Amino acid sequence: MTDLVQDALFGEPTRVGTDSTGPATTQDPSEVARIVSAAQDPGFLIVERTGRVLKADPTRPGCAEAAARHDGDTVIQLLGSGHLKLGGNHHIHCDGHEGPARSVLIPKATRDMVLRWSHLRPIPRRRTPVRTSSQPPTSGRISVDIVERGKALVTCGTGGDFSGTIIRNGRNRGSGRADGRYTVETEYGDDVGQAGSYRAGAVMLARRHGYRAGPIEIEHEYRLDEH
Repeated sequence: MTDLVQDALFGEPTRVGTDSTGPATTQDPSEVARIVSAAQDPGFLIVERTGRVLKADPTRPGCAEAAARHDGDTVIQLLGSGHLKLGGNHHIHCDGHEGPARSVLIPKATRDMVLRWSHLRPIPRRRTPVRTSSQPPTSGRISVDIVERGKALVTCGTGGDFSGTIIRNGRNRGSGRADGRYTVETEYGDDVGQAGSYRAGAVMLARRHGYRAGPIEIEHEYRLDEH
């Protein structure tokens, strides 16, 4: 297994992952929303020559500091999926050094996606559904946001709080080819089973949490023509 090494903006290169895993990524909608908010204020910048992520200093125009490792990895992840875009070049001072860096922009589709998430109630860490009859209760509206090719985030924040992910088989799992089915996981990474579509995966997640699936809304945030 080969290490992935990222050149530092100044100084020695640093190890950022392996050739099989790459940089750390997140599937947590709240973390994605936090990074999108930070991209707006105070803002992020990318040093194209090295790929290093900087965080703008709002108290000192033209200055920045190195972003936290997890934040930087998430910015790179969102740039790769098209949920963030690169803007123009700026001359930036960082840690006593200076040079060019490109700003990070937020597309309207990404702002709209995060706004929808903000209307959901916070997802609790643990919950046991209350059964009032022999029939399971019906969940509220289930949102399925397709954030990249073969991957969707599922959230339900009304009348049944849960979330999870639906990933096409073969993606990032070493098989090299999708088999037409999807792996369904809870927000904690627990395997729920195999589904034939995003909609079927959302139904499985609802059942896993003790609900009959309510209305399912599928949003295709990922667009091939954005790349």
